[in-house]
Amino acid sequence: MGFLNNQKISNIQWIGQTPDILVWRFPDADQVLQNDSTVIVGPGQAFLFVSEGKPQGVINTPGSVDLTTANTPFITSMLSIFRGGDSKHKGKVFFFNINQIPNVKWGTPSPVKYADPVYKFPVGLRAFGNYTFTITDPMKFFTEFVGDRDSMSLEEFKQVINSRIITPITDSLASAKFGFIDIDSNREELSKAIGTKIASEFAAFGFTMADFRIENTDFDDATQKRVDSIANVQAQADAIDALGNIDPTKMANYAKLQQLEALKMAAGNPGSIAGAGVGLGAGAGLGAAMAQGMNQAVQPPSQAPQQPSVTPPQTPPSAQQ
Repeated sequence: MGFLNNQKISNIQWIGQTPDILVWRFPDADQVLQNDSTVIVGPGQAFLFVSEGKPQGVINTPGSVDLTTANTPFITSMLSIFRGGDSKHKGKVFFFNINQIPNVKWGTPSPVKYADPVYKFPVGLRAFGNYTFTITDPMKFFTEFVGDRDSMSLEEFKQVINSRIITPITDSLASAKFGFIDIDSNREELSKAIGTKIASEFAAFGFTMADFRIENTDFDDATQKRVDSIANVQAQADAIDALGNIDPTKMANYAKLQQLEALKMAAGNPGSIAGAGVGLGAGAGLGAAMAQGMNQAVQPPSQAPQQPSVTPPQTPPSAQQ
C-alpha cells in the first residue's frame, strides 16, 4: 500500500486477509490517527498494539472499537503515540489470523536417526504428514515466535516447525520400540505419541497443534540396503522351509545355476581374482561342492556294513570214526 506522509487514519483494519498469512503489520508509518479513528477486527482476526517492541494489548473479539471512547490503557498509549506523528519507531499495529488452519503439511528436513530395537542396526527414517493448528495467544505468539518480523507467512511457520520436529519424533520412536518392519502398521499410535509431545513443547509459543498425522515414511539409502538384505534372507529361509522334502535333482540344478552366476560375476569383474582366471575354477568347484553337499544332505543315512558270516570248519570223515 502507498500512503502520503502524515496521512490521516480513519480505520485500522485488515482487508484482504488470506489463509497463507498468519501475522500482518498494519502499514502505519508516517500516519496520524484522526479523532474519530476506529479499530475494526474481523472474524478470525486479532488486533495487537506493540510499543517499543513490547506487546501492550490485544483485541480478539470481532467488532469495532472507537478509539476516542475506548477506556483501555493500551488504547490511550496507542493514541498518544500515533497522534504525535512519531509512530514509525515507537508503535506498531499487528493483525493475527486466529482461524483454525487445517491440513498443514510437515516433513522431516533430514532423516531421523535411531537404533532399531529388534535388528540392532542404525535406521535413517524420513516421515511426512499434516496437522491442524490455531494461534490462541497472539501476545505469546508475537513474543516467542514472531520476534522482530513485521509479518509471518504460513510457509515461514512451517519451516520453523519442521526444524524442531525431529527431536519429538526421535524420542517417540525410541519409546515405542518398534522395529522398522512395524512402523507403517503403527503409524496411528506413533502419530498420537508425537502429537502429544509436540503439543507440550509448543504450548508456550501461543498456538495449539492438533490432529497430528503421519501420512508416509521411507528410509535413507543406507537403511534401505539393510532392509532389502534382511528381506532377501527371510525370503530364502521361507522358500527352503516351504520345500519340505527336497528333490535331489532340483537341488543339483540349483547348484548349476549358482555356478553360472559365479561365472558371470567373474566375467563382469575382470579386476578381481576370479576375473583373472582363478574364479572360473573356483566357480566350478563351488558349484560342484554345493551339488555334492546338497545331494549328500538329501541322501538317507548309510547303514553300518554287515559282518561276513563265518562257516565253522567241517570235521574230516576219518576224524569222526
